[in-house]
Amino acid sequence: MTRSTANSRKAFFLLLIAALAFFLLSQFQLGRLILWPFIIVTTFIHELGHGLTAIALGGDLNRIEIYTNAAGLARFSGISSGLALALVAFGGLIAPSIAGAIFITSGKSRRASSIVMLGLSLIIIVSSLLWVRTAFGFTVLILFAISFAFLARGSSNSLHQFLIQFMGVHMLVDTFTRTLRYLFSASANIDGRQHHSDTGVIAANIGGGYLLWAIIIAAFSIGILAYSLRRAYLK
Repeated sequence: MTRSTANSRKAFFLLLIAALAFFLLSQFQLGRLILWPFIIVTTFIHELGHGLTAIALGGDLNRIEIYTNAAGLARFSGISSGLALALVAFGGLIAPSIAGAIFITSGKSRRASSIVMLGLSLIIIVSSLLWVRTAFGFTVLILFAISFAFLARGSSNSLHQFLIQFMGVHMLVDTFTRTLRYLFSASANIDGRQHHSDTGVIAANIGGGYLLWAIIIAAFSIGILAYSLRRAYLK
């Protein structure tokens, strides 16, 4: 086994351990506090997924709200058909998984991970200026974006290389922890108000039941995690 292969296998198992650690930490209040920065970024990607899907379908993204408890809400307009509403809900659910897969695979290369982290920083800054309308969300996201840009420029070390993969693993595991509880609910409480869950929106507009759609999304996240780890380290 070459040294490069050995390092790849070592990184692969470290990420698997990180995934397990994320899952275990998410089961406890203190653990969720430790994971809080990663949860905020995941929430942002989730809500941005809703918003960009709405824009792609001809609607408008009016604002994104991020709260201190890591809950979020994307407010959009111009979407009225049941299929379009279902697609917007679906877009938010799969956005963290897609982003997580990109982060994990980019982490195999120092240059690629630097580019992706700088891209994430730019996306956060632009999106925050355009759409984030809660003072907490705007402030925290801008601080994160600046930190990511700073780390990505540090080409003399590989910290950003591991961090981008670390965030990617969290985004995928999050579907089975905090998000899993949301997926298997017909409604959710956000900022003191009751809203349909995303799986509830999908089921209400195209049928199938929210439990069915929850299982589909969960299976998608497992599959894309396995695929991205295999592509990054086991090819």
